Amino acid sequence: MSEAPPTHAAAPTGAGPQSLDALYAALPPWDIGRPSDRAAQLTVSGQLSAAPYSSGEVVHVVKSDLAHPAGVALPDAPLSADGTFHIADVPQVGGANTYTVTYAGDSTHQAVSASATVQVSRSATAVSIKTDAPSYAYGGTAKVTAHLGTTYNGRTLAIYAQPYGGKKALIETGTVDSHGDLATTYKLTRKTTFTAAFAGDYRYAPATPVTTASSYAKVSESLSGYYGSTHYAGLLYRVYHHTAEAKLNVTVTPDKAGQCVQFQIQRYYGGAWHTQSTSSCRTLSTSSTGYATLSLTKAVNSKFRMRAEYVHSSKDTGNLSTWGAWQYFTVRQ
Repeated sequence: MSEAPPTHAAAPTGAGPQSLDALYAALPPWDIGRPSDRAAQLTVSGQLSAAPYSSGEVVHVVKSDLAHPAGVALPDAPLSADGTFHIADVPQVGGANTYTVTYAGDSTHQAVSASATVQVSRSATAVSIKTDAPSYAYGGTAKVTAHLGTTYNGRTLAIYAQPYGGKKALIETGTVDSHGDLATTYKLTRKTTFTAAFAGDYRYAPATPVTTASSYAKVSESLSGYYGSTHYAGLLYRVYHHTAEAKLNVTVTPDKAGQCVQFQIQRYYGGAWHTQSTSSCRTLSTSSTGYATLSLTKAVNSKFRMRAEYVHSSKDTGNLSTWGAWQYFTVRQ
């Protein structure tokens, strides 16, 4: 990596109280320099006020970074007669590098300290997250896999899930396997955003990629008004008198009150099923339910099947449109 030009960092004022009888050191604001490259030359410069200073005076320097949060001592920096000093460093750890400068004071200058923080660059690594399908049935289980590429000393990932309209929650955290993967499962009831979080390490920067998976609504159905049951080709058929009405009851989950449901009816003849009608949208009740009826007066000895479809509108971005299962019935005299 090529050597970067010196960086001049700034620190807040750290002067002690002034006296009428003596001069005291003060660290005036410095100019903040540009971020530094890791493992490149870095120079932090500053100046104490209330010059002059005696020959041989120094400021003590402590640096804190991700590897040394409690700080590590650097060589003392000589103090010039006019109060200027220069700290030379080659940071090996990326992220915030904070340099704390302390002047011990002398007979005419009070002790003072101040800090300057330089952001040292970190490399980007490949972090990704995916699900094993783009969409799932209501309550379906998604396998969620996060992947972490090359790093220096951090191999931990966290996986978060945030369902539509809900709060973001941690669902898995741990060290990735030998392939760089961390996997978990999650049951979807609505559209959900998954986030993989890499906190970063000494040399590689944090990353938080996301992916989104969708969930279909659940359409529960039941027939009513029949008097018996039978089976054809292994399928359950409800049996109706020709004087009755077939009624298909539907409930949509999660609550979709005010949204649309439509019904489709098919009749079996000529060795195949044929659509007889598909209704227009009917508004779901406040309890997210609806129904449709079919007159059977002229349907003796016929076989039918009926189903409902939840049709989401632009107001519902939490779930996809969903057909319910076919409900079979036949009509007798």
